[in-house]
Amino acid sequence: MSQLNKRTARSADRRQQILLATLAQFSEHGLMNTTISAISQRSGASVGSIYHHFGDREGVLYALYRQCFSACFEELKQAVQAETTAKGGIIALVSTYLAWIEAHPQYGRFMYEASGGDLLLNHHEQIMAFKSEFYTEIIQWMQPHIAAGEIIALPPWAYDVIMMGPAHEFARRWLAGMREMPLETAQTIIADAIWRAIQPSPDV
Repeated sequence: MSQLNKRTARSADRRQQILLATLAQFSEHGLMNTTISAISQRSGASVGSIYHHFGDREGVLYALYRQCFSACFEELKQAVQAETTAKGGIIALVSTYLAWIEAHPQYGRFMYEASGGDLLLNHHEQIMAFKSEFYTEIIQWMQPHIAAGEIIALPPWAYDVIMMGPAHEFARRWLAGMREMPLETAQTIIADAIWRAIQPSPDV
């Protein structure tokens, strides 16, 4: 391995150590107490190193936010694209998301809390861009089923609200400790309800 590749690998490793320390600090002490100083102490990286890699505190939080979403989106995309039927894909989307939340509750809590308010305001355009890229791929998968009349035709933003809104609400409740039912049971109930909501009316 060349010296340049070694330096690049060390830099990537250090970035990841900082992000893991950020997540651990958030999980134990909350977002308000996830400061550059605390991240430095937990990760072993100097304050200067953190600023070098991420620019500022918001840059660290944005990088972690994007990493969480990228991991989630990749699993969702694979689950949906593996399905050949409209119903199978929609159910896979919802069920996989809730299963991912169950498997990665720390990521889920961070994603929801970090997305509130103006915390990541300076990265709004980047966030919208990578979310749009994901939803574009999902909509592309849906298009043949929409054309075939298996899924109701709606503006792209409406699919996000209808298909993911109920899953997000249940995930927030579950992460907050409101465990009205097993998550696996909720997956089935929510996925079936969403599937019914996006089917064309029989008399249309």
